[in-house]
Amino acid sequence: MSTDGLLDEFVAAIETRLDILLPNASEHSKELVEGMRYAVLNGGKRLRGSLVCATSYTLSGSYERALNSACALECMHAYSLVHDDLPVMDDADLRRGQPSCHKVFGPAMATLVGDALQPLAFNLVLNSDDIPSEKRLEIAKVLSNAAGWQGMVGGQAWDIQLTTNTTLSVEELRRLHAAKTGEFFLAAVEIGRIIGEERQDDEVIAGLRRFGEYLGEAFQVVDDVIDCSQSSDTTGKPVGQDARLGKQTFPVLLGMNEATSYAHELLGNALGELEQLHFAESVLADVAKRCVERIN
Repeated sequence: MSTDGLLDEFVAAIETRLDILLPNASEHSKELVEGMRYAVLNGGKRLRGSLVCATSYTLSGSYERALNSACALECMHAYSLVHDDLPVMDDADLRRGQPSCHKVFGPAMATLVGDALQPLAFNLVLNSDDIPSEKRLEIAKVLSNAAGWQGMVGGQAWDIQLTTNTTLSVEELRRLHAAKTGEFFLAAVEIGRIIGEERQDDEVIAGLRRFGEYLGEAFQVVDDVIDCSQSSDTTGKPVGQDARLGKQTFPVLLGMNEATSYAHELLGNALGELEQLHFAESVLADVAKRCVERIN
């Protein structure tokens, strides 16, 4: 099987496992579990979960033990999208080509859907009995750091505090998106490494970390470019949203052509890290390319 075919296998396996792991019934609220399934299973490229599987596979030759953790990260990502779309945040009506969670279930229930997906993510990690307990604890730490006040939530807080009169430097924008978006990409690589690596290799740890950092930033630059250049029919979510909200983006600060070139430069840097680790022809490289080549 080609590495590209293997990546498609990861996505299919994650979708199947998510369908199994997400609750189907509740003695408290049927609407809540329906909202959880709606938020997680309504499409998505599964890039973060695929990164978990790809890193584990690249290091160990297998990915099955990584599936629960990959699903955990997808649940955490889905929670962040549900809350990001709320009227008190970006007030977005469309997500993955479908009405946003709050448009279907209402803002209050959508808030609870996100709240429920967070502990579910940790539950999936901590109940992965095929992974040693010390590794499960390490994965949970990585996930909590990526999602918390120094990671995604911190980046979101910074973002909503910005006004239309705020001007960021490119370095400030890089730091903002490193927290809001990049931390989940970095966490995906770190989690996959924890599962797939049997020994602590400082060169691999450092190289994969740099790879994750480059890739997370590249993904956000691409998202910014797509928001300015493609239609909602193509993206499955509102476009031009950043401009309407007066947000600083890479195309605003760099221009469209320069932002596109910068995304490919970051991809080159990420692939260069893999080459240094002798992973240039790996499925991990395919995930990286799929993250960026959406703008080709």
